[in-house]
Amino acid sequence: MPPGEDDFVAPPRGASDEAFAPVDEPFSSAGRRSLVEDFEALVSDLRIYFDAEIAFQKTRAAFMADSLKRTIVFATVGAFFAMLATIGLAIGAIIALTPIIGPWAATALVVVVLLVAAGVFLWKASASWSGMMHAVRDDKTEESTDNG
Repeated sequence: MPPGEDDFVAPPRGASDEAFAPVDEPFSSAGRRSLVEDFEALVSDLRIYFDAEIAFQKTRAAFMADSLKRTIVFATVGAFFAMLATIGLAIGAIIALTPIIGPWAATALVVVVLLVAAGVFLWKASASWSGMMHAVRDDKTEESTDNG
């Protein structure tokens, strides 16, 4: 801004001319502070940050607990209805197969098919669990070799 042009700019409300006076020594207040005062300010700031972080993590944990609770309830209700549907399917399959192969053979066939399906899903769950446990064991083994 050219000189004289800022004469038309109004100062902020409540500001005195002293607030806009040039500073003779810009770092004079820093020179008067001691190292101990700076360290105390750092510790105070760290304590405030730590308290804020703890409050954040508590809020986050409460949110996760509430979400987990809702997830478990919805999953349980969904599994219950899926079980009812499976029972209905099994009964329907037995009724549909009875005229073709007889009631005992229809029951045996449906039970065998359901047991094979259950076995496949349990085998997959076991493989998934083993993979997860293997990964956890590998992490612990790496940590122990890194630290020792």
